[in-house]
Amino acid sequence: AYPFPNEEPNGHLFSRATVRWPEHPSLERRRPPGHRSRGISAALTLPAKEGDRDPERPSGLRKMERIVYLRKRQPRSPPLYLFMRSSTWPDEIRRRHNQYDHPKWHYIDYPLKPPKFPVEPGPDPTDDILYGIGQSEKTLADPQATPEERAVCLSYLIHLIGGEHIPLHCCSLVTDVYPAGDKGGNSFFVKPATRGISLHSFWDGLLGTSGKPQSHLDYAIMIEHNYPKNSLSELKKAKTPKEWSLESRGVAIEKAYLHGELKGGTSKDTAQELPEGYTKAAKVVAEKQAALAGYRLADEIGKWVR
Repeated sequence: AYPFPNEEPNGHLFSRATVRWPEHPSLERRRPPGHRSRGISAALTLPAKEGDRDPERPSGLRKMERIVYLRKRQPRSPPLYLFMRSSTWPDEIRRRHNQYDHPKWHYIDYPLKPPKFPVEPGPDPTDDILYGIGQSEKTLADPQATPEERAVCLSYLIHLIGGEHIPLHCCSLVTDVYPAGDKGGNSFFVKPATRGISLHSFWDGLLGTSGKPQSHLDYAIMIEHNYPKNSLSELKKAKTPKEWSLESRGVAIEKAYLHGELKGGTSKDTAQELPEGYTKAAKVVAEKQAALAGYRLADEIGKWVR
């Protein structure tokens, strides 16, 4: 069964996937494509091999080509653009009755309980973002897996590792107002400008909403320049997907919810204005998280795509 909807049969498997921040499945929202910049950051750091006929093309992209092209190659599809397009496919198949759709793989709801915020496990350890990453890596390491299965899991791996670096994808605020959790900020409304939006949507859009590939490439280059790998101590402290998700949980507490002091409403009409300087500070956090995700994703692809 060809898993990509609305695609010609002679196309490559990743042609319908665009890289962006994945979303919490409880609400349908606008899907800002900022995650493309994170994906490109990873692609740019994949090492080339000696003797490469095209030394400017990272070897990781060539590895991906061997996996994702199921049929006739399309030389007009640049490998970097292919990489960019890969990780939103898990979003595109949602609610389309696709056999590869895993709605709960997109997040992990670590409960955030102020004021002490004790660390508690996510509620669905066999159906959350960490489980999805594990299953994807397992399939990529399986020499018996079909090209289609490997392509699907590579798409998920890019998507989910990017996703777990979004703070609002690794938490759910639990308070008297939200006894069942705020669903990763989807039920917590703020007003960054003149209208109310969910806190989740606000953080989703911090890397921009442009649909132009060149814009994402330029942004990724800027992020990589501003955050060189040797400047990020977090890369040495957290080295596993679980540790990265807990790192994002901590960022959510400190930077997104301001240790429980951020004021929000339960609807767009009751949304609360953001504190002065919040948006600027949040954008800095989002860019740093994008850099961390890019470097870590490149390492993961090098480990599992052989």
